[in-house]
Amino acid sequence: MVHLNSIFVHSVIAVAATAYKLPELSGPYAVGTETLDLTDYSRLDPLAPSTPQLRELMVTIFYPTSNDTLQNGNHTFAPDFTPTAATYVDAYFGLPSGTAAEIETRSIPHAPILNKKFPILLFGHGFGGTRVIYTAQLEDLASRGWIIASIDHTYDASYVEFSDGRVVPTPYTNSSQLPGGVEGAVKVRVDDLNFVADALRNVTVLSRIPGLNSSSCRPQLHTDQIGVFGHSLGGNAAATAMANNTRFRCGANFDGTIFGSVAQTGLDRPFLQMAAQDHNQTNDASWAEFWDNLRGFRREYTVKNTVHLSFTDSPIIRDSVGDAFPAGQDAIYGSISGDRVLRIETAYIDAFFGYCLKNKPAADLDALSGIQFPEVSVGH
Repeated sequence: MVHLNSIFVHSVIAVAATAYKLPELSGPYAVGTETLDLTDYSRLDPLAPSTPQLRELMVTIFYPTSNDTLQNGNHTFAPDFTPTAATYVDAYFGLPSGTAAEIETRSIPHAPILNKKFPILLFGHGFGGTRVIYTAQLEDLASRGWIIASIDHTYDASYVEFSDGRVVPTPYTNSSQLPGGVEGAVKVRVDDLNFVADALRNVTVLSRIPGLNSSSCRPQLHTDQIGVFGHSLGGNAAATAMANNTRFRCGANFDGTIFGSVAQTGLDRPFLQMAAQDHNQTNDASWAEFWDNLRGFRREYTVKNTVHLSFTDSPIIRDSVGDAFPAGQDAIYGSISGDRVLRIETAYIDAFFGYCLKNKPAADLDALSGIQFPEVSVGH
């Protein structure tokens, strides 16, 4: 995946202070959000390029909240990016300075979580990406009744902004430079996923999410059966995490090559693969091998008019800011509309994880390809 900091330039064109909005939520719930700064005291960071340091992660939680939350006047929608992140995003997309800072999400900071029991999904970004360019997808999915933890994998992400103001960029320009290469990075990500899953059992951590307290937080969360998914290297890590921990009951991969032994060993639990238009088992041998070794419920889909970065918020941001976005970028972000790819991702992931974590029928998933989403073709 392209790094946000790989083409960083200063933009000097000003924009009006009018908020751009991400698409409206498709689910029945309003969405709250909380950001957690987590330190794993059990391990040193294997990706840190300098002095030994503990592994630190930034995690954003998206969760259902009451639709009345916005009506009390105490809550507003969160900005899509912090000022620091907005500077990176403006440069990455070639936007006029200040554009990204005006993008508004559909999630409410610090809103109390709805007092119901919702399954947990863990999400990982692509290599060189960042969790903040998947917000629209994840908050829309949360509106359908999921608690989602989106993880920044430090030193693998293009940059990570911690709650104390530190900004940690990656020193690696491509995945082969990572200690241990791609497979080494996947192992670190799997350890991150396990750590975050454990943290969601921790009363102290959960008390930082409004509406959860020491007496109710554990029964309110399904911490024994978790779904895991990701884009690109994040999808590869999802599959590998499942192979190493049965707590991860099902997983999904958006357009990521499958590195490592999991392609050979496969999985015995549900897994979904969703590919960009020109990515398939013919031109990616890892997908063919992995598919043959999937022994549980399995589905594979290809989405017309998409490319690898279509599975980020890039097309959504493009459409949200309109003329502020440079023209002629279809080869980079796909020609599919942002709203359309968002609805596809949300519908398929919701139905798939609904099958394996909410006891919904598989027919709900299988019925999507056809009249509702004719641009999605079913693979092998």
